[in-house]
Amino acid sequence: MNPAVALLFVVLGAGDPLDTLPPGAAGATVRRAIAHHGGMAAWAGKTTVQFHKTTTKFGPDGKADRRPTQFHRYVLRPRLRARIEWEEDGKRIVLINDGGQGVKFVDGRPATAAADVNQARGVTFGSHYVFNMPFKLADPGAQLAPAAARRLTDGTRVDAVRVTYAPGTGDAGGMHTWTYFFDARSGRLTANHLTYAPGKYDYTEYHDDIVVDGITLARRRLGFDADGSGRRKGPRTSEIVYEDVKFDVPLDDALFAAPPAR
Repeated sequence: MNPAVALLFVVLGAGDPLDTLPPGAAGATVRRAIAHHGGMAAWAGKTTVQFHKTTTKFGPDGKADRRPTQFHRYVLRPRLRARIEWEEDGKRIVLINDGGQGVKFVDGRPATAAADVNQARGVTFGSHYVFNMPFKLADPGAQLAPAAARRLTDGTRVDAVRVTYAPGTGDAGGMHTWTYFFDARSGRLTANHLTYAPGKYDYTEYHDDIVVDGITLARRRLGFDADGSGRRKGPRTSEIVYEDVKFDVPLDDALFAAPPAR
């Protein structure tokens, strides 16, 4: 995930989240997508989730650089708490987020440089946000507008929704513009285009759907560079694979506290 992407987090409000969706085409598209992926009631009933996430980066020559597999654990409600951990270069990395503060630990010791603090917030917030699509589009502060329908490179006809976030919403309100593409027949989330800085874009495709406890999600995501028109360009630059996804796993409060010093 591009670091600039990873700073968006919105807390769900009370009541039916679908009530926040606007009338008209954009709201209808998101409602259909949420229904296809299991329905808001099913997702809103989930309290925790855990999964393994493996990222592979690809160079211009197509050579793969496989990253360590991360173990993600999230408390989804009433507020986000997150823990991500992995081994890298012989070191144990742990990112913890209590819904406001992010902390990184390396071999049990806090890493306090600005880049480490930003990583702790960004990776935990961002991965949570992307994993929980399209349900997060009903969060307060999400501003939805219809975008032009189109066909993807594989011929799929999609409806598109342009998403921005009101200033003051989460960490990245007013900063990023997303366009999500949904299969025009089923409502399935197929891809997204992101403007994460002026003149900087990326594109993600969603593949290999699985159903876990009534929730449909993509097991594999492919990343590409993109142009400003909302289309991918060039070969894939990354692949993310989710495995061992489990909802409503008991997670002890101690998981989201600082690990003991070594």
